[in-house]
Parts: sequence; structure tokens; C-alpha cells
Amino acid sequence: MRFPVSLLASVLLAAPPAAPALDWAGLQPVGAAVAATRTARGVQFSCADGSAVTLTVLAPDLVRVRTLFAGQPAAPDHSWAVARTDWPAADWSLAETPAAFTLTTGELAVVVHRDPLLIEFRDAATGRVINRDERPMARDPKSGRVAAAKQFGFDEHFYGLGEKTAHLDRRRSRFVLWNSDTPGYTEGTDPIYQSIPFYLGWEDGRAYGLFYDNSHRTTFDFGYTGQEAAAYEAAGGVLDYYFFHGPALKKIIGRYTDLTGRMPLPPLWALGHQQSRYSYYPDKMVEQVAAQYRAHRLPLDVIHLDIHYMDAYRVFTWNQDRFPDPAGLAKKLSERGVKLITIVDPGVKYQPADPAAPGKNYPVYDEGLAQDYFLRRQDGSLYIGEVWPGKAVFVDYTKENARRWWGEKHRALIDRGIAGIWTDMNEPSDFVDKSGATQRDVVFDDLGAKSLYAQNRNTFALNMARATYEGLQRLQPDKRPFVITRAGYAGIQRYAITWIGDSNATFDQLALSVPMFASMGLSGQPFVGADTPGFIGRGSAELLVRAYQVAAFTPFCRNHTAVDVYDHEPWRFGVPYENMVRAALELRYRLLPFLYTTLEEAHRTGVPLFRPLLLEFQQDYTALNLDDQFMVGAALLAAPVVRDNERARDVYLPAGRWYDYWTGAALDATGDLRRVDAPLERMPLFVRGGSIVPSTIAMNHTGEKPWNPLRFDVWPDANGAATGSLYEDDGASPAYLQGAFRRTTLSLAAGRLTFGVEGDYRPPARNFEVFLHQAPAVREVLLDGRPLDTANWGRDAAGTLSVRLKDNGQPLVVEFR
Repeated sequence: MRFPVSLLASVLLAAPPAAPALDWAGLQPVGAAVAATRTARGVQFSCADGSAVTLTVLAPDLVRVRTLFAGQPAAPDHSWAVARTDWPAADWSLAETPAAFTLTTGELAVVVHRDPLLIEFRDAATGRVINRDERPMARDPKSGRVAAAKQFGFDEHFYGLGEKTAHLDRRRSRFVLWNSDTPGYTEGTDPIYQSIPFYLGWEDGRAYGLFYDNSHRTTFDFGYTGQEAAAYEAAGGVLDYYFFHGPALKKIIGRYTDLTGRMPLPPLWALGHQQSRYSYYPDKMVEQVAAQYRAHRLPLDVIHLDIHYMDAYRVFTWNQDRFPDPAGLAKKLSERGVKLITIVDPGVKYQPADPAAPGKNYPVYDEGLAQDYFLRRQDGSLYIGEVWPGKAVFVDYTKENARRWWGEKHRALIDRGIAGIWTDMNEPSDFVDKSGATQRDVVFDDLGAKSLYAQNRNTFALNMARATYEGLQRLQPDKRPFVITRAGYAGIQRYAITWIGDSNATFDQLALSVPMFASMGLSGQPFVGADTPGFIGRGSAELLVRAYQVAAFTPFCRNHTAVDVYDHEPWRFGVPYENMVRAALELRYRLLPFLYTTLEEAHRTGVPLFRPLLLEFQQDYTALNLDDQFMVGAALLAAPVVRDNERARDVYLPAGRWYDYWTGAALDATGDLRRVDAPLERMPLFVRGGSIVPSTIAMNHTGEKPWNPLRFDVWPDANGAATGSLYEDDGASPAYLQGAFRRTTLSLAAGRLTFGVEGDYRPPARNFEVFLHQAPAVREVLLDGRPLDTANWGRDAAGTLSVRLKDNGQPLVVEFR
């Protein structure tokens, strides 16, 4: 959200300066390792200078390194990011020589050189060095900053760090992690809204991961200021990192999300199209928006209410003039198949009781003050900032009781039919000082540690999202919470989905969004999206179409724009462009079975829906910095058009069998570029040979009708084989966590297509339609060994064989002869 022009100008002029080069002056290296003491899960090394370095084996492929430097105050061993602490015991051994100690697991050999103390990680099976220190870990005893440096490989490439305005490959780049409200950012603006201190390294086709769990202001330098190191520095706190062994990227992402948590499945309607602006009011305008969507036959599942629904921008209130009956509005929208989401900002209006105006108080402020839930400065005074309601106070979400109280406050919204919560301005933004400099003396309870703002700014949004998510769970235990956040820290995926903030409505921003989405997915955040076609500025009709062609494949698909910007609803630019947007949205809704199945994979494994090609083709050198194409799951390759007035583009196809999604033509690629037509009405889209893609009929909203028939498009590889699956559940409740789901697996081999069934969920009766592309001529089709009536199968002139079946909830075998 959301800046009036006057504020926006001042914010852009005050953009954060570029990150300085890492300065090693004043940093004192850790002392030599002189002794090793076994612990229950690893080894603690005592150092000559009094420092202590602890290695903890969490899994054969995951080792934690935590260093407490000499003279450094002891800090609680607690992390807001880490979700899992109950790791099963993993076998390990310790060997010692005069030069080094070696801790060995089933996958890793961690060598700790004595003097200087340098750590290197080797593949336990081959002895190959995966990663090693370039210099000893160090700390500045005056400032408290800590640093580490890893050797910089000649052909090493780096990915991750979440939401960054940069290319996919972070090599030769430098980044700062410090959650910042940065409307109108462009490529290179840094930092922005989120801080995810996790990255992946790739060299010679093999990968590793590093997660530096420190929430202070942090800098990463991937060979930007020197040839020697991929360096890390944090402004304070403990040097605490986790090393992940691959060599597969997907394996590392899976283990990272084991550690920091995985995305719970959102309700199915969250995959639907969503409409917003800053702001829709009064209630009649909201109804008009929904009515226009239905009149124009444009799919829509959600409308968002921005800050103008509140009374004087006070959270958990309603403006009675604009929204006299919010429950009635929610009911009317529900009858059209539309959900309602409201924004909730962290700033609580500072409104002390006025004895001269009894009854005019603000209960939310009064309650929070009485319970001491608001942040205070070191001198005990309230921290008072300024956001939309004017002077405002902020909740200390590190207090459990404060989180529960905040969650309960959402009753004012949920009881009126609100379906989800959009948390914004939660960096936290403060118009008085967006940098954080004047908030340095703000104290957080932090489980009794009484830590300062510098340690908690980056985790503020994480704990706010947690308070909101857990509150919705308690208020509606039979429904899946849906929470949106702008800011976040590692682990944010446990509680909220994310969009990339106040972006510009430009083609440059559209191009930038592709590596941003891909990087967030590599960093554990699978449910991402953007304001379509951009929040700031008037987008063109062509931009709107091209942006929707991308948004059709992002998990979060929302049209949103600023208060002073021309309307961006799909019908605003005329019928031809509206028709093209409708086509993109109808494609999305037809592919809902595939998208939901792929999203469940993200919930189960951590592997995202929106993927860089590198994630699927890790050995393909061309994929290392290819970030103007993306994969949707493992099956679809999209090549969006991100330049104005472009009607053709080069597309890179990795080696293998591919199909043009629009024509069905088979393409055998050798890892080459192809010039492909890209008319405005469609984006180049390809299907990977060997895939089976489920789909259904188009609909106006996700709940309009069941998925019937269910279509399975079978796209064989060069050997005539293909696999795929379909995941289903009730789409609304948490019952899937107890096994109330159905997974249908499909496999084509040697002319036999088998259907397997797993899970307790029983969908309504429906039909299956199978389309086998590039099928050979067949004489007959058998179902479970019996000939299928010719009325239920056929082959068209393009060579696509279609088969119609009844789903009986049991395994099936279809044979083609």
C-alpha cells in the first residue's frame, strides 16, 4: 500500500543508500580451536581466546554452527524463524588430528581446522570440498557486528535471499536485509520489504544451502567487493548459521522448510482472481465492482477493502457511513461467489481517553495500554510513531498474551463475514522515520530478553502474521486461515502468503517480477504474487494484458492500484483487451486442478509452484541466469512477454521433448533457442514431455461448480512415458491434515495408463476425460481389461486420442492397443 503523491515523492527522495562494502577493520577473528567436547548432538570447540564454537548435527545433511565470541554476552538460544527443534537422532563421529577435527555424518564431513579456526564442509562420500571459510569468523567487540566469509568459487553462483529487486543469480551482487517500506522501487533498490537470510550456492551442477539466522541488519556480498569471498555481516547478535548439503536444489529447499516450516494449504478460493484498489468505498461501490465482474463474465473470487473501510483509519473499526452493514455486504457478495478481505495495519491510533468526551474513547488502544501490550522505549515511555491514523502505537508481538489479544481483535471482522486478512505497513513503517534510526531505543520483551529494536525490526512482521494466523485459527477452527503480508523474515511462510509490495505499473517492473517470484520460491515462500499490473502509475492496456498472462500462473493473482491512479479493472481499456484478460483468467481457472495439486506439493515438500528453470534443470548451465522464463510446477514452461509492443521472442527449451501448449505440436529440443510468435492475446507456453496435466472447465469463481469433468492431458516423452497426479480435498477446512484428501496418481508406460488412488476424501461423482497427445493409431481401448465402447473414445486428425471414463474412486488401468 498506499502513498498519496506528496508522501510518495518524499519517500522516493529518501530511498536507502547503497550498501557499503564490507569493512573488516575492527573485526577480531575467533581464536584457535584448542579442545573439543562432545555434546548430545555434536561438538563444542573451546578456543584460545575464550570463544566457543558449537557444531550441532540436526540431520545427516544439516549441521548448525553457532559461535559465541570471547567477551560476547550470552544470548538465549531462541529463534522466531525456526519451527522444528525435535530432530531424530542422527549418527555422527568425531576424529582428531594435530591439525584439525572432523565431524562426519552420513552425508557431510565437517572439518574444523585448529589454527586459524577455519571450517570446511566436504561430501562425506567423495571427499569433495563443498564450501569452506575464506577467513575465520570474526566479531567487533565495540559495535557487536559479526562476520563470516566463504571462499568464492571461480564458477560459483548464488540464489535466494527472498524478495530482492535483482536478477535471479546473485553472483557479483551485494544485498542488505533490513525490512523497509519502499514504494515505487526499481531494479537495484535495496533493501525492500522482506529479509530472508537464506541462500543457495551452485557450482559444477551441485548445490548447498546456508541460512544465517540473525535478525539484525545484515549484508551479503557475493563477490561484489572482491574476488576472494562470499561474505556475510550482521550489525549485532550471534553468528549462527545452518549448512545444508544437497547436491539437489529441491532437497535443500525441502530441508530448509523442514527447519523453518512449510506453508499450510490456504483455502481453494485463495487461488481465485482477486480485485482491489486503494480504496473501494462505500459499500455500494463494492457491490458494483462484483456486479460488473459477473456482467462481464470475468472470473472473480475476492474483493479487498483497503484502509478507507475503517473509522478514521483505526484498526478493528468500521466507518458506519461508508459501511453501515458489513455483514450484509459480505452476505450479498457471498451470494455472487465473492469473498471479502480487509486490510489491517499494525499501527494502533494513539488516542488517550479524553475526560471531556466520555464515550469517545478507542477501546483497542485502551485495552492494549491497560495490558501493557504496546512497545516502549528504554525510558519506559510509549513508542509513538505516525502512520495512517496519525500518531500511533505498535503491539509487542513477542509477548504471547499480546499476540493472543491481537488475534482475538479480529472478531470485529470475522464475525461480519470477512474471509481473510491483509496485513500491510508491517516493516513496520513509521512516517516519522522509515529508517529505524530514531527507534533504536525501542524495547521488545522477546521472551524476557528485553532486546532492542535492531534485533526485532526484521521479525516484527513474522510475529504479527503469527498473531493474526493463530487468532483466525482460534476464531474459526473449522476453516483455513488466509493471511497476506507485505514484510517478513525467514519462516513467514508458516503464517502468511506474500506479494511484492508497491510496485510500478511498467514493463520494467513486469520483467523484474519474474526473478523476484522465483527467488522467493527458492527461499521457502511458495505463495507469491504482485499487484497487477502494478500499484503505482497508470498502466497501459497492453501492460495489463501481459501482466495478467504472468499473474495467471502466480499463486496470488490480484489486481490492485493506488488511490490516485486510473482504474485497472479488466474492462477499463475496451473489449479487445478485456477479452484477452478473460482468456488468461479462464486458463487459470481451467488449470485449477493442476495449480492446486502443485500448491499441495509446495505444502508437503517446500518446492514452489513458480520455479526458475534451474530448479528443474540443475545441470543445464544456460539455466543459471535465465530469469525471463519460468516453470509452473514441473510440467509447464512459460515465456512471458515483458516488453511493450513485442509480438515474438526467443525461448530457451532445455534438452528433451516439449509440446507447444496452444497447438499441441511436438518439439524435440537439444537445449536451444527458438524464435516463437507471441501475439498479444497469448503468452508462449510449453508442456514438458512426460507430463500429465489435470484441468477442468472454466468457471466464474472457484466454488461455482465441481471439477466435472476432470481432464487429464497426457504429453508423452520421447519414450512414450508420462506421469502426473491430482490432489483434492474439501478446499476449506484443515481436515486434510488428518488424511481427508485424495491423491490420484497417473502413469503411462508401454501403452498402459494406470490410475492409483490414495486418501480418505471422497469427491462427488464425476467423469474423467483423458487426452493422449501424439498418440499412435490404436485398434481398441481397454478399461480394466475389457474393451471400452467406441462411443467413449476416439482419435482426431491431429493424433490426439480422447477417452471418457467414470471415476469410481478405485484404481483404473487403461490400455491402448
